[in-house]
Amino acid sequence: MRQRLALATTLLGDPPVLLLDEPANGLDPEGIAWLRGFLRALAAEGRTVLVSSHVLSEVQQTVDDVVVIARGRLVHASSLADLARLARPRVRATSPDGARLADLVVRAGWSTAAPTATTAGPLTVEVHDVTPAEVGAAAFAAGVELHELAAVGAGLEQLFLDLVEQPPAAAGAPATGRAA
Repeated sequence: MRQRLALATTLLGDPPVLLLDEPANGLDPEGIAWLRGFLRALAAEGRTVLVSSHVLSEVQQTVDDVVVIARGRLVHASSLADLARLARPRVRATSPDGARLADLVVRAGWSTAAPTATTAGPLTVEVHDVTPAEVGAAAFAAGVELHELAAVGAGLEQLFLDLVEQPPAAAGAPATGRAA
């Protein structure tokens, strides 16, 4: 109730711009759904609603535009849809023959989130910068049995980590003269 009361107090002055820091903090799932709809309704009225949050899965369901700032610099600013287009393709593959799947990953030169260890049992790997079709074709050609082959969608959290892990020179221009 404290979050709802703070939001109601803020709206008493009928502001055209709202700046909210972690507005879903402490809300139950019903309250979060209500807040999401309420913020969208305020934006539909023509208000500007800026939300700062570390709960990126919630941000992804709420916002239209994203600004990412890291180390005091603007790293990215775009619509959420444009940001999603930056996602590196990822594929999750599972085989009951972990040793053969690990060998395939190494021979194909695919990058993974973690080093692929040869294992005698089942193995699940997530490979980057390939499509399920490429992994499936390579597995078929190598005779590697797969029990799972799926594209892994990059959520806002992973996109954020990909952007902020880049060196500052590669991440983007400094945020000079621009408010975020």
